[in-house]
Amino acid sequence: VPGGGSERPLTADNLDEQYFQMNGKAVFKSATTALPKAINQVFKDTGLTVNDVDFMIPHQPSIRILQETAEIIGLPFEKVMTNMDKYANTTGGTVPIILDETRKSGKLKKGDIVLFAAVGSGWTYGAALMKWAL
Repeated sequence: VPGGGSERPLTADNLDEQYFQMNGKAVFKSATTALPKAINQVFKDTGLTVNDVDFMIPHQPSIRILQETAEIIGLPFEKVMTNMDKYANTTGGTVPIILDETRKSGKLKKGDIVLFAAVGSGWTYGAALMKWAL
């Protein structure tokens, strides 16, 4: 959003600057660099590998970003949980929504290793591993 705030207050002349704008190619490149970096760091920190992962529950900026990230880290895409076909990009709610849907579907079993990975606005990104205990 190039306009807005105290630096560029809303006027009739800059109305079109008040909307979200995105460079899709730049987002793809940044996301498919940041996500594998965060994921590989969490593997390094925990001593686990991609082979230990039962499910990946990601933020889903685009299906292509998820496919490319899975390919880069060597995770079969069928382990990537997504609901983009139902909701598209649900921003900050994506990870808990997909976790809940995966749990309710009965896919998650006690002892499963779940990889969480997210990238978001301002290019914050991170990953975490969790052993499902329920």
